[in-house]
Amino acid sequence: MRLTQISFVFTIILTLFLVSIIAYGFIKVNPKDIVALFGDGEFLSAVWFGLKTSSMATMLSAVFGIPSGFFLARSNSMFSRILDSFFDIPLIIPPLIVGTLLLTLFNAPFIKSFYSFIFTTAGATIAQFFVAFPFSVKASKNAFELIPPTYERIAMTLGASNFSSFYDTTFKLAFSSIMSGLMLTWLRSLGEFGATLMVGGGIAYKTANIPINIYLKMTEGNFNEGLAASILIVVVSFVAVIVIKSLFRRRWFID
Repeated sequence: MRLTQISFVFTIILTLFLVSIIAYGFIKVNPKDIVALFGDGEFLSAVWFGLKTSSMATMLSAVFGIPSGFFLARSNSMFSRILDSFFDIPLIIPPLIVGTLLLTLFNAPFIKSFYSFIFTTAGATIAQFFVAFPFSVKASKNAFELIPPTYERIAMTLGASNFSSFYDTTFKLAFSSIMSGLMLTWLRSLGEFGATLMVGGGIAYKTANIPINIYLKMTEGNFNEGLAASILIVVVSFVAVIVIKSLFRRRWFID
């Protein structure tokens, strides 16, 4: 049996595992509960809050994550290797611990005298950024590592400036991988629960995002509404991923 055929078997098993979980949810959900969500002000507020905070967290990740990934890719120093491991911390510690650490920091007098982040949109955004930014750093680093600096030097010998030589060669070649990392960052932020709940407080109509809204519905005994919201988010997320991947594949943003 060829290697591709063996890998195909594992792919099918993994697909069936995912499909069975999601399909059973589709079977159990009442379509009327999904329709009712569009008139549920608390759920719509959670959707808006989740989209807003996850988008801001992703923008912050792009600003800080892409340059950091470039530095880690081009530097071979001990310091960069330590930083590379240090940036893995948000991936390996539970989000509730992240929330506890952020609450401790935000309660510090010098922070509170500057701005009160607790139970605010800014605090929830920082919590999501903390949990999700490593995806941007790792994707950028891996993308930049695959592109030799020789391309930039060749462009500079042809008269290109430092920035244009980087943008026209390295950045454009790494663009798809970088955007994949940003997409993962956005999805991770959108689905973030623990740290956002700790810092934002999960206040309905104010700091509750989609996972928190579903959690509140379930704890209040509204299991059918929670299931309907979960199924709706699965569908919307899947469509969003397909659309974003299609756009990146066409390279509309870079050409």
